[in-house]
Amino acid sequence: IDYKHGVWGIGVLLQLRGSVIPKALVWSLPCAIITVLLHQSVESEKGNDSLEMEGIMTIWSSFTFVLGFLIVFRSNQAYSRFWESVTLFQQTSGEWTSALSNL
Repeated sequence: IDYKHGVWGIGVLLQLRGSVIPKALVWSLPCAIITVLLHQSVESEKGNDSLEMEGIMTIWSSFTFVLGFLIVFRSNQAYSRFWESVTLFQQTSGEWTSALSNL
């Protein structure tokens, strides 16, 4: 992909060719629209919302705990894979250097 950087690299950020933004919008826009419509329909139907919001803090804390755990777990896995690849690359380059020095 040939990038035209423009001023301060802004051209690369706003470029659609080679970007994940169009593919992400295909999934995110319908979900956002459905969410807004559901929120509007629920808001128009309910009157007293204090009873419905009673356990929201428990649900929210559980959700953030699970989400944080998954993010840390995946980051740790990616970090481990990175260092494994660095170690294997160093080992391979060392073996090639050793093989070439024996010629």
